[in-house]
Amino acid sequence: MKVPESIRFELYGQLNPACTAKDLMLQLLDTVVKEEKTLNRVMEFGGPGLKSISIDERATLCNMATECSAKSGICEVDELTIEWLKERRGVIPGLTRDPVELDPGSEAGVTGSRQANYAGGIHQINLTQVKPRVARPGDPTYGVCIKDLEEIKVDIAYGGSCTAGKYDDIAYYARVVEQRLKQNQSIPEHVKFYIQFGSKAVKAWSKQKGFVDLFEKAGVILLEPGCGACIGCGPGVSENSEQITVSAINRNFQGRSGPGQLYLASPLTVAASAFAGKIVSYDPA
Repeated sequence: MKVPESIRFELYGQLNPACTAKDLMLQLLDTVVKEEKTLNRVMEFGGPGLKSISIDERATLCNMATECSAKSGICEVDELTIEWLKERRGVIPGLTRDPVELDPGSEAGVTGSRQANYAGGIHQINLTQVKPRVARPGDPTYGVCIKDLEEIKVDIAYGGSCTAGKYDDIAYYARVVEQRLKQNQSIPEHVKFYIQFGSKAVKAWSKQKGFVDLFEKAGVILLEPGCGACIGCGPGVSENSEQITVSAINRNFQGRSGPGQLYLASPLTVAASAFAGKIVSYDPA
């Protein structure tokens, strides 16, 4: 097997409160991916800005490397990675007997050298400049900033899949739902808002946090963990070509999630759009 070439994304700054890692990936899909710079390469994320991105959100970056036609996606090891491993695994067999000894420079933290040659180049990404985005129906690379999007009414808002059913994603949905309920807003009758938990552990955690009660109070349709609308299965799939879906899944190829039109968006955008009845970005104010 030939070791694939690499392309590096040097992150700095911090995402604004209306954006998530999904918005960053939609931006990359609309730029460097369109130029085929990620094709068959490993997408490497690093830089000081990575420290502001949670492990769940890093999983979103790596998960969507598939949509970028990349071989893989990886994030360089840092202190947050080590702490995450300690909490879940304790001792890491073959590396050390004492998890306290773990650090980004140990055997657990393999990183590229400063002299490494990146065939796809090194791309500087200012996270503060990332804007809430969607991908228009048909392909994840059909990106547009929401502020430049015409009014798009939605029939289905879907939050779930391996990309958007993790702990952080559920917390994003809850943040918007709680805000809207405090503002006495409700989901329009013509909109169906689905949230599918990414695992049984995520569902149990959501119950413990009170998110399940919050979602049920708002009229959100909760779905059991598993593959769903992302592969055209079960609730959340459009029923006809006239329906419009705003979804947090990974890809929006025609027919992937029913015959309707599907816009890709972040968890925050999906939840905000469910209450607005049209595609809008989340306003943290």
